Amino acid sequence: MDLILSEHPEVEFVQLQINYLDWDSPRVQSRRCYEVAVKHGKPVIVMEPVKGGTLAKLPAEAEKLLKDYNPNASIASWAIRFAASLDNVIVVLSGMSNFEQIQDNTNFMRNFEPLNEKERAIIAKVVDIIKGTITVPCTTCGYCVAGCPKKIPIPQFFTLYNKAMQNPNKPNAYNSSYKKLANKYCSAADCIECGKCESSCPQHLSIIKYLKDVSKHFDLKENKIDNK
Repeated sequence: MDLILSEHPEVEFVQLQINYLDWDSPRVQSRRCYEVAVKHGKPVIVMEPVKGGTLAKLPAEAEKLLKDYNPNASIASWAIRFAASLDNVIVVLSGMSNFEQIQDNTNFMRNFEPLNEKERAIIAKVVDIIKGTITVPCTTCGYCVAGCPKKIPIPQFFTLYNKAMQNPNKPNAYNSSYKKLANKYCSAADCIECGKCESSCPQHLSIIKYLKDVSKHFDLKENKIDNK
């Protein structure tokens, strides 16, 4: 991006994926991209401030930290305020699926208050908690499915796998959901490793490797159950 902005000073703004979970991510590099935009004096429009909804519903421990500090603030509002608090940000694009979410966003943005130092410290703790519970950092955007020749429901499989990893005491809780998806489409084991999914993933995930993990967890377990 530094090269592009150096060679094209006519660029008026930059659109970046920025949220508190990706801020220091070596894969997404939100902070580094933002700093490059600042270096070139380009205003920033933020996409994915809530990371595809990931930061609207957090692990219970993380939600408790946010609610203990401000019981009236929605979980999603913390993520949007994080992005909006950056000096060079001029617009935060937030996906909303109902009127209540529209009301929530407009209410706290109407009289916007940037994050204070205590709130930033709380978010840092939240990031640590989230990182400790996410096995596959998929945002369920679905871009990977469009080019998949096998039409594997990759985001749904990753969601089930994450939940299974987060609830090790319930080993069979998500097997039936996986089996239904596998019967309707195909299993994670059907991946032919063409790489089209990885070239489409905005998070640059190692999807092929993760699908092997999903298959090892669910397909092999299903075979053991069937053999009984």
